[in-house]
Amino acid sequence: MTWTRVWLLLLALLLAACPKRTEATLYFLNWADYIPEELVKKFERETGARVVLDTFESPEAMLAKLKAGADREFSLVVAPDYYVLQMAREGLIAPLDKGRLKNLANLDPFFQDPPYDPGLRYSVPYLWGTTGLAYREDLVRGPVDSYAVLFDPEAQVGPFLLLDEMRETIGAALKYLGYSVNTTDLEALEKAKALLIAAKARSVGFAGGVEALNRILGGDAAVSLAYSGDVLQARQEDARLRYAIPKEGGTLWTDAMVILARGPAQDLAYRFMDFLLRPENAAELAQYTQYATPVAAAIPLLPEEMRQDPAVFPPEEVRAKLEYLKDLGPDIALYDRVWTEVKAR
Repeated sequence: MTWTRVWLLLLALLLAACPKRTEATLYFLNWADYIPEELVKKFERETGARVVLDTFESPEAMLAKLKAGADREFSLVVAPDYYVLQMAREGLIAPLDKGRLKNLANLDPFFQDPPYDPGLRYSVPYLWGTTGLAYREDLVRGPVDSYAVLFDPEAQVGPFLLLDEMRETIGAALKYLGYSVNTTDLEALEKAKALLIAAKARSVGFAGGVEALNRILGGDAAVSLAYSGDVLQARQEDARLRYAIPKEGGTLWTDAMVILARGPAQDLAYRFMDFLLRPENAAELAQYTQYATPVAAAIPLLPEEMRQDPAVFPPEEVRAKLEYLKDLGPDIALYDRVWTEVKAR
């Protein structure tokens, strides 16, 4: 045997011994506490695969993590609707191969052609909900039915928090002032900035969604902007917690599943997407999180109380006042500037 053949044999043995990132592992990046563990285990049992879950607390943190190189580490991500087209423009995600999603037809027609991703070119809906006001009924001194409880000193009903999420919080100020949550009008944004700076001075600070609810439950604050399902989930532990969509309207949002263009185990990511589009799995996900499911075939499987709850499925007259947060393209810099100045004051 020549030295060349011996060297090639040794190299082959060394390569075989090196650990590899297995294609039988799904690397999943999601919001914290946003999927039941039993549902993950069910997928693992069905496929023989392993799911490795990592979490984030804010969309900005998620996007920064992916841009820093984690887009090569994760297979599947749950992203806010208004990030989908931005992630596509930046090459983080690629168009979906819908032929690999046999359960896509289970979606409600409304979610098959959403404004944030027409034709579902890049994403599949995960859950949907609204952003409104969370409060503890025993701590407030008056009605909680308007953003005035945050922005009008005369209408303040108790100590309040500001949600540490740029688009939602600026959007709330814009709605209160009578503007669209997606406006790029400079005068409107300046008014919103002034309103937020004044509110910040009267508030007990900023907090992420989960932290805000914990602080309300602990009595540190009485009111905060919050996501509907987070409130309803926490309400199961403390009946004093309430949720209201302000009379001015607010945001309707969809969290969406996207497959990273450079991520591993993409076939497994498609299988997991399709798994969550099955009615029984979509219903289990919705019931655990207390958010609405976009899978129409799953709604009859939900408890009657959840199906009839207007905080989960708002009536049509309320939905008419809700807006999606749109992808603003380069104009997002206008919101970044406002947010930076608000946080710096």
